[in-house]
Amino acid sequence: MVDLRVQAEVENVVRERLRRARPEIEASLAHIAQGNPLAAETTIPRRLERLQAKTGGSRAEAALLSAAIDMAGAGLATTRSKQPGPEAIRGTTLDFVGVAFLERGRRAADAVGRVAHLNGGPQGTGFLVAPNLFLTNHHVIETPAAAARLQVQFDYEHDRLGRVRAVSGFLFDPERCFVTDGIEGLDYTLIGVGPRREGSRALAEFGFIPLSEATDKHMLGEIANLIQHPDGRFKELVLRENHLVARDETRQVLHYVADTEQGSSGAPVFNNEWEPIALHHWGGPWREVMDSAGRPLAREINEGIRISAIVRDLRARAEAAAVDAAAIREALAAWDAAGRSPGPMSPAGPPVADAPVPPAPVSRHGDGSVTWTLPIEITLRAPWLAGAAAPVPPPGGAEAGTWRSEDFADRGGYEPGFIPGHIVPLPGTDALPWRLARNQLAAAGDDPHELRYHHFSILMNADRRLACCTAVNIDGARIRAVNRDDKTVIADPTLAQLGIESAEASDDFRPDRRILPEEQMNRPFYADQVVPGFPDPSSAGRIARMFQKGHIILRGDPAWGSEAEARAAERDTFFYTNAAPQVGFFNQGSALDRPGAKGKLRWRAVETYVLRNAVTMRQRISVFAGPIFDDAADPVYRFGARVPMRFWKIAVWNDGTALRAIALIADQRPVLEVMPEAIGAEAFQDEEELARVSEFLSTVREVEALTHLEFPAALRDGDVRAGAADPVPALTLQPAALAGGVPPPRRKGRKASKRS
Repeated sequence: MVDLRVQAEVENVVRERLRRARPEIEASLAHIAQGNPLAAETTIPRRLERLQAKTGGSRAEAALLSAAIDMAGAGLATTRSKQPGPEAIRGTTLDFVGVAFLERGRRAADAVGRVAHLNGGPQGTGFLVAPNLFLTNHHVIETPAAAARLQVQFDYEHDRLGRVRAVSGFLFDPERCFVTDGIEGLDYTLIGVGPRREGSRALAEFGFIPLSEATDKHMLGEIANLIQHPDGRFKELVLRENHLVARDETRQVLHYVADTEQGSSGAPVFNNEWEPIALHHWGGPWREVMDSAGRPLAREINEGIRISAIVRDLRARAEAAAVDAAAIREALAAWDAAGRSPGPMSPAGPPVADAPVPPAPVSRHGDGSVTWTLPIEITLRAPWLAGAAAPVPPPGGAEAGTWRSEDFADRGGYEPGFIPGHIVPLPGTDALPWRLARNQLAAAGDDPHELRYHHFSILMNADRRLACCTAVNIDGARIRAVNRDDKTVIADPTLAQLGIESAEASDDFRPDRRILPEEQMNRPFYADQVVPGFPDPSSAGRIARMFQKGHIILRGDPAWGSEAEARAAERDTFFYTNAAPQVGFFNQGSALDRPGAKGKLRWRAVETYVLRNAVTMRQRISVFAGPIFDDAADPVYRFGARVPMRFWKIAVWNDGTALRAIALIADQRPVLEVMPEAIGAEAFQDEEELARVSEFLSTVREVEALTHLEFPAALRDGDVRAGAADPVPALTLQPAALAGGVPPPRRKGRKASKRS
């Protein structure tokens, strides 16, 4: 066995890493105790990659499953496990796994050997990783001199009938290869294997397990499977309840729950596809931690060196022409040739290829819910996803949902030269403190971040999963009214037919496949909200107080041109990229004392003010809009996302002599009673029109300061409020004023004009 001095040195190093990883470990253990272990992985791109690999499904299906995992953590989905009692099938369980799992594990176990002294005394574990190359810990084999006193034994195990198998033992050959990194580093030794010392099997019969530099072979909450010789005993497998719980910031180690003993050092740690993800090098008791229900969370926390870190280190040594570089290059070539094949390889070539990973079993229940069964880790039942496994249908339900394959080649997007005589480009984004989502389908030469639709474009804040800026062209002379239900189109509509005086309906939205699912707030963010004090899901009071999918670009704004153009543009406003969580009072304009009634308050007032003037003026205008992101003020909602409290809009037009702009900011805080989940030139400056939105008047410069966007100088110069002697700030009315129906102040001396 490894001596006490070495054990103490390893423990000192590991304990310090465990101290730093403690918050992540405890969070992971809590998710495991709650029966939702995969929620421990909070790096969403990694989770999506692993779910897609594990289920064999599409990226979109992985996103739905990821959302189900998060919803389970929020109490809106349930996990199912085996029920006590007679062994009748009562639904999906945690225990079912395909038999290929056992076959692959058996193949992997062949390459695992027991490191022992020449007299048979145990020292550790290791495994073949290339022809004649063996990997174990540095603290198991520290030097070539130490290797001369050791051997590796294969088949040190029981057969299927419980009989002891005949052992084949081999001496080590450090002259062939000896590469090591100390305890303070990666704690590994790669060593050559020499002649057979005992037994009848040739070394090649045991194959080898290829290593991969890929960093996407695991996610927190997944199962870690170990093949080891604990305490020098016959070969054993540690399966099932061994979840990954943390990884350190250096990308060098993984922490996991498992039962190990001395002698397990050097054992391979596998994921459920039997890819090696770590080299086990330490295990010890963890201070007993209890969850909120008083249940113990774990007994053992182990640490393994990440295989990807070892491969990176070996590749660097080979490139630097270090000692044994030739042997390292041979190993790297073998691993590159093997790719990500599960199970061991043989010198003659890869094993018979396994069939592609089948899709994860999916069960649909009578209540409309969906259950996915993942091997060993978890079974999820998500009632909120009723019907969500199918594509989200478009508004009206008249055509099949095609968002997963939608072709955007015909979208022209926002036109900077839309206003005659002026070029008004999208704002500059160099100063943004967040990450812009990338258009995964952008053509060469296109803006990699612009999402183009019919008559408008959107830039997405990938970190907040919402649009940071929308830009739409509105042709007031060619505007069309698109019926919300049957999608018939009315030419030259009245304001009443446009519906800009009525409350916004809650239509269906769909994801945009051009950006990653985790970069947009989709259906799970809005489904099945709990509004304290309003249990009736259909009551006007609840609807007015829940977060609705608020249009940033009003659905009627881009609906102009031919009937086909108007219909297509209106449909494009129903992507989640154009939605933001807005409380009903704010989105629909309802007064506090009249939920559900049409009104002219908050965001609704800003929307209708802009479109009304465009139609009345019958000219072209461009409009920029979006949320104001303020992490200090925006409350946390689902999945750790924050809800923006304020929204801005800038309208731009040509008054016949120059470019003009007006900026508005609206705040939904005054009407957020309870947090769902407990969490023309003339018309724009007309006194009556300004009175409608006097609460919201701002300046282009203020919007720039709050959003970190940079608009063209022409907008700042043409801002109708910029030179005002008494500029009106974006005020915040008190709820009492809203409830009493107190109108915004209006200047005297001008008779209010009537408009249809």
